Amino acid sequence: MFCQPEYQIIPKIVNKCIKSVVDIFILKPVETDEKTNDKNNILFETGENYIKISNSSGFFIDKSGILVTNYHSLIAKDLVYKVHYDNKYLDCEKIYGDEASDIVLLKIINTQTNYPALKLGDSNDIQLGQVVIAIGNVLDEFEQTVSRGIISGLSRYVTMSSTNVEPQEYKGLIQTDAAINPGNSGGPLINLKGEVIGVNTLSVQGAENIGLAIPINPIKKLLNDIKKFGKVRNVSLGIKYILIDNKIQLLHKLPVDYGAFIIYGSSNMYNVPGVLKGSLADKNGIQEGDIILECNHKKITKEYNIQDILQNYQIGDSVIFKILRDDKTLDIKITLE
Repeated sequence: MFCQPEYQIIPKIVNKCIKSVVDIFILKPVETDEKTNDKNNILFETGENYIKISNSSGFFIDKSGILVTNYHSLIAKDLVYKVHYDNKYLDCEKIYGDEASDIVLLKIINTQTNYPALKLGDSNDIQLGQVVIAIGNVLDEFEQTVSRGIISGLSRYVTMSSTNVEPQEYKGLIQTDAAINPGNSGGPLINLKGEVIGVNTLSVQGAENIGLAIPINPIKKLLNDIKKFGKVRNVSLGIKYILIDNKIQLLHKLPVDYGAFIIYGSSNMYNVPGVLKGSLADKNGIQEGDIILECNHKKITKEYNIQDILQNYQIGDSVIFKILRDDKTLDIKITLE
């Protein structure tokens, strides 16, 4: 069987996929007298006057006009989103957003149904060393930028923090050495079959060639829920936890080097409770200070966390959590809601 060399495959994939990648603009409506020549406050003429606040990349995942981008790119409130596609600025609405997974789904507001959706692959099937392609709009200046790299790591765990904002943990990320820069977060990470396996999300500051992407499989589930039920049906335990490894065990003098330690609300500066009152965890007796060791006999680690495990189950399924409380272990059976 004849296989085309990589230098021939990649241009074909890029040419096919790049039309599905768009710019998403966050705009502020303004009066005419607020016009400015500042290049950071560009005025858009789209029937109304707008000043651009920021922008990010995104891409179509369904022909009906559903597209995905990063939550952290669209954190502004009471502003207008526009999708720049086919030389037009299209109105869109947010149909799903989740800070914990850093995912937002938007939908174009019109009756067109033939948007160029990318084919979604299987992020459980990726391997270290395989070649990938990242596409996006970099630094607000370089549209449709393409970078090539390999999968450098799997199931990465990182914490992002900024002034006066609670640190946000991201779990189960794909690491790549393909360049991911400000502006092309939200774009697709594509394999050599032309399938999306991840959503580019961030790069590690102070290090070279470390980019991170969100696996595509959880997003496929979101899309299936929307098409089947008209809304997303997420499983939420209602807990805030720290994943334990050797360093966390030593730092906090914990009895195990794996699992999810549910934080005490009184122990963090943001007063965030470890177990949300009235949540699924609360109703089933999970407490602050508990360590969740296993879910359905699968160990919870930084490489395979609670979120990774629960994405394999549906609403109505029952799972058993193995809990370490003080010096005793107990099993808690929970029916997912």
